[in-house]
Amino acid sequence: MGKLDLRLRDLETAELLIASFESEDDAATWLRERPHMMEVLGLIAENSDPAMHQMLREAARPLDPDEAEVVRRMDVADAKARIAREIEHARRATAEAEAHRASLRSADPNRPMQISWSLEGDFAMMDPADEREITPAAKEAVLEWVRERDGWVADRGLMVNEAVLTVWPGPLPKGESRVQPGGKFIPAERPASTP
Repeated sequence: MGKLDLRLRDLETAELLIASFESEDDAATWLRERPHMMEVLGLIAENSDPAMHQMLREAARPLDPDEAEVVRRMDVADAKARIAREIEHARRATAEAEAHRASLRSADPNRPMQISWSLEGDFAMMDPADEREITPAAKEAVLEWVRERDGWVADRGLMVNEAVLTVWPGPLPKGESRVQPGGKFIPAERPASTP
């Protein structure tokens, strides 16, 4: 077995350290004589031999009561800091989502919509923050697009099961098609009773 590295934490400074050893025996000897206020976090090694890992765990001198109390306090502080980070992350995500919704509310209502459609006849905006109603013109364009693709795959016993496409909901700008290029669909097997 080659060189071994142990991940350590100095319980007086919270500094993370790495201790290197030339052999398992050297590492085991150090672990038995582990310095006070030095916590062993784990082994850094390419060798995944469970027996070697178990031997080193058993060699490690247990934490003294005062060391265990420091570890407990550090773990509590780490947990509090992690929770605070998660709360801040959620707060930022909420603020960004609200800013996104606000920007959509003030955007051109006739801008293209990205719409999803399913065989059950469900229409939905791909962006849940986009609160616009899907217009009848947009729905009809989606259905026409789906019917055309149904024709493409019918001879293979398939039909359109789901689709996502971008559609102008209202007045068409000059030279534009109602459905924008780039639409995608997922086919499914056509039931035998489907015409």
